[in-house]
Amino acid sequence: MEGIKRALAVSIFSKGWSAALSLLAVPIYLQYLGVEAYGVVGLFTTFTILVAFLDFGLGVTLTRELAGVAVNKITKEDGRDILRTCELVYFAVALMLYALVFFFSQSVAEYWLQADTLSIFEIANSLALAGIALAIQWPSTLYAAGLTGMHKQFELGIATTFFSTVRVFITVSFLYIQADLKSFFYAQVAASLIQTLTLRWILWKCLELKGHWSKLKMSFIKSSLVFAGGMTGISISSIVITQMDKVILSKVLSLEAFGVYVISATLATGLYVIVSPFFSVIYPRFSTLLHTGDAKKLQEFYHTTSQAIALLVMPISIVLIIYSKNVLFVWTGDKLISEQGGLILSLMVFGNLCNGIMNVPYAMQLASGWTKLALTYNIFSMIFLLPAIWWAATNYGGLGGAAMWALCNFFYLCIAPHIMHRRLLKKEKNAWYFNDVILPILACCAVFFAIGNFEIEGGRAYEALMLILFWLLATVFLLIALPRIRYRVFFYLRGFSFKKS
Repeated sequence: MEGIKRALAVSIFSKGWSAALSLLAVPIYLQYLGVEAYGVVGLFTTFTILVAFLDFGLGVTLTRELAGVAVNKITKEDGRDILRTCELVYFAVALMLYALVFFFSQSVAEYWLQADTLSIFEIANSLALAGIALAIQWPSTLYAAGLTGMHKQFELGIATTFFSTVRVFITVSFLYIQADLKSFFYAQVAASLIQTLTLRWILWKCLELKGHWSKLKMSFIKSSLVFAGGMTGISISSIVITQMDKVILSKVLSLEAFGVYVISATLATGLYVIVSPFFSVIYPRFSTLLHTGDAKKLQEFYHTTSQAIALLVMPISIVLIIYSKNVLFVWTGDKLISEQGGLILSLMVFGNLCNGIMNVPYAMQLASGWTKLALTYNIFSMIFLLPAIWWAATNYGGLGGAAMWALCNFFYLCIAPHIMHRRLLKKEKNAWYFNDVILPILACCAVFFAIGNFEIEGGRAYEALMLILFWLLATVFLLIALPRIRYRVFFYLRGFSFKKS
């Protein structure tokens, strides 16, 4: 099994590289497509996330099952049969998704989007083409989940880095040849085909077994119904919570104003570049620790990873929240977008920060097979959030939608861990709240209180340099304030210096 430090480093690097390329590419896409066309891209991205529940929990279930293959809890034959079963379901869903997008593309272009310069014909054709890209890319998430379960984060990280680079390169090349929405989505088709076929080959290579023909395993479907069903419920409710603001705003706002909202939301979502690979590494590790029954190591790992995620996400989140307008200006070079989207970005980042902190307790819940808590909270959130978003978006536009997202995740951070620790790691609630959440927040706030209202107005290069400096300062100070992480970094650096000498 890969060392967790190596796996985490590679995962974060690959996701960071992918995010950096994507964020750097957005101003280029805007230059070729314009804000209105980018709004169409943003709407389709929202749809892609909305249909993620059609995974039916199979991705997370496959990760959990193949983690058993990695530690010899189940045989490789069973692992191959389970993968084949999940794969067949995914292929069927991919075909259904294409048919769904193709069928509704004309209606969305004509009756839903408020376009000024783009024709209905152009939007409809582009969305139909985007459906092909979605269908081709759909199975790649299953193969990535399988590689995570097999503890092949290194191979997955290398592949992710490669695919993200190829995707941006192909997209920019296609747009250079012809700058329109069809070219953009043709590029997504080509990049998705490369990604899906390659990940499939890598995963099946890991499960290679001569003389064995994998087959449909109905017993796996039956035995996984409870866990997969719970994950499906969580996925559906999470998707509704995270994407309903964009669906509503795409109808309420002009396509250009919606484009500004999408740009801010895209940058805020960049926080998950850190959170997602972190979760993908710790989730199978929690499963392994629960299999071995080592309570002491489980407790230590829980607090260490909680402090690690705080170190990774809090400093950069505080910078984004306080200096949101500067960040948008540095990113896009457009003062108007930075003025219109600054406060939206701040609220979106705050919500994502609260959600990101919750990934460690959430991983612990899933590893133990407990999906009810997250599902229950999501259901109650939907009951409150959907009418609240509609009211806020109708009256306050993008700012209202972002505010509701921030409020929902703040309550999630306050309530869910309190309930979770009644069942899991019962004696660790106070330590988690104070040492792993409150202390890091206070440490970061102390840094920016000391800085005060420091003005960083200037050119893009100067502002970018100052933002990086503030982030580094907050990160170093927070590292000193977190004992578990500080000691590990110290011993790692000391060992590294001894090796050098």
